[in-house]
Amino acid sequence: MIHPLLTSKYEDEILDLIDNQDEFTRSDLQGIVTVLVNKIMNEGFKIISNQKKTK
Repeated sequence: MIHPLLTSKYEDEILDLIDNQDEFTRSDLQGIVTVLVNKIMNEGFKIISNQKKTK
């Protein structure tokens, strides 16, 4: 499970997508979700990297 601290700053974007999904094609939504997931994963990798440096 992804920690809520990683996803909280993207929560509004995700909720906006859900609320306005009729305004986008499936392909658009797929692209937007991919970008959001990549941002979340990059944040996670940064946290893990910083934790390894402090050990």
